Order: sequence, then C-alpha cells, then structure tokens
Amino acid sequence: MKKGWVIGLLVVATALLGFILFNSVKNISDNPSLVLQKEGKRLPDFKFEMANKQTFTNQNLQEHWTLFFIGYTFCPDICPTTLSDLDRVYPELSKPPYENVQIVFVSVDPNRDKANNLAEYVNYFNPAFIGTTSTHEKLFPFSQDLGLIYSIVEEGDNKDDYYLVDHSASLVLVNPQGEHQATFKAVLNEDGIPHVDMDLMVEDIHKIIELNR
Repeated sequence: MKKGWVIGLLVVATALLGFILFNSVKNISDNPSLVLQKEGKRLPDFKFEMANKQTFTNQNLQEHWTLFFIGYTFCPDICPTTLSDLDRVYPELSKPPYENVQIVFVSVDPNRDKANNLAEYVNYFNPAFIGTTSTHEKLFPFSQDLGLIYSIVEEGDNKDDYYLVDHSASLVLVNPQGEHQATFKAVLNEDGIPHVDMDLMVEDIHKIIELNR
C-alpha cells in the first residue's frame, strides 16, 4: 500500500474516532443543566488561602475531580441550600470507585470571609468540603475563567457591614488534569432559588469520569 494511502486512512480513522468520542460524550445525558466542554480548558495558575495558613493551588487539582462552587458565608439562601444538597449527595458522589471527587467552596467575599472562619463554615455542612478564598484581584478573573460571575452590592469599609453578594449558583467540574470539564447550570426551583438537580449531577459526573478513565 502506498504511503499516501496509509496517511489518508490514518487521517480518516482519527477523524472517525474523534467523532465517535465527541458524540458519546455529547449524548451521555439528557440533563438540560449539563454543559460539556468540547476540549479541556486548563485553568490558569492560582494560589488561594485556606485555614491554618495553607494554600489551595492548581497542584491540589491533580489526581482529583473537583467540583467548584462560588459564594459567601453570609449568603441567606443559595449557598446554605447548595451546600446542604451537596452534603446529601456526597456519599453517593464520592463512593468507590469515585473517591477522588472533591468539593471546593470559593468565597468571593474576602472582606468578611477569612480563611479559618470559612473552613468552619464549610465543615459545618461536611468535614470533607474545602473552603478557600483570595483577593478580588485574583478571584474575579478566576471566576470568569470558569464561566461564573459575582458582584458586590454596596460593600462597606467595615468588615461587619451588612451587604449582599450577587453570584452564580452553577457548579463547575474540573478534571484531574486541571481542565474545565463541565458546568452544571442552576435553574430556579419551586421556591424561586437557583438550584442544580444534585441527583442528576451525580449520575452525570460518574458517567463523565467513566468516559475519561
């Protein structure tokens, strides 16, 4: 067989394989909240604060599937509801062979949410949950890169001032290579609170992990 034919067949085979893999990923779920990334988009370098002067960086994403959620501890509805729901499904989400799934809550209110208090907050819902934060200069581009947004409403100079933070209620899945794998978009529930169907999300995450083994 001529070299040109061999190269041509390899190109066709590669394209066919890519088409099959893309469609197998595309069709894993009928969940309208699931948005899959066609190609893994690596997260930019970051270094956030955790309790006891520890840090959370890109290195902490390695060998883990990470579910990111942004919010703040003074949140009156979305954050406690979402964290409670995540706690409910966490045993199923992280059961064998999916023990390497971690949940990271990123506070976008560093004025009031200090690292140690943030850890107490997330650990109240589940001791395995990770809480981290940073400065707005680092948090804002990080959130944007994940396709999430937030804005401070009338933030005061006093750390005890009461103010609200508008933020996305969606969750973002990052793979063990530190790439943005999928987003689970929040929709309004019957109480008018943005909400992700956690049971469907768990099923989808398990399917995604299996396809990427």
